[in-house]
Amino acid sequence: MEIPKLYLSLFILIIFVTTDLSHAKIVVAIINDFGSTVQFHCKSKDIDLGNQRLQPGGSWSFHFQRNFFGRSLFFCSFDLPNGKRWFDIYKEPRDNLIGLWFQKYLWRIKPRGPCKHSNDDGWSGILLDNCFSWNKN
Repeated sequence: MEIPKLYLSLFILIIFVTTDLSHAKIVVAIINDFGSTVQFHCKSKDIDLGNQRLQPGGSWSFHFQRNFFGRSLFFCSFDLPNGKRWFDIYKEPRDNLIGLWFQKYLWRIKPRGPCKHSNDDGWSGILLDNCFSWNKN
């Protein structure tokens, strides 16, 4: 049985695209807009990024490759004056709706909650100052 060249070409293209998508580089940056020093701990199911401490206005970032199945998840636990709070700092499909191969995400940590920020320097966000509520531990 002979496989038509069109189907074989389509199959090879699908393999190439899905393999390439699984190696997409994601960069997540966190900026402290809280007004005081913030301590936090970020991790995924498999990767522990350790404890971090940010002075007001300070920033910290990490990068990773997307999960092949589009289910990447990183969450951070923040020690705040009003108690411990956590937030999914990167969660698919919420954060990767377009499925681009390279994405940057900028989060500003504010008293009302983490805000996804969008501006002209390549950092992405769906809306300017798109803020979320804190989750309680």
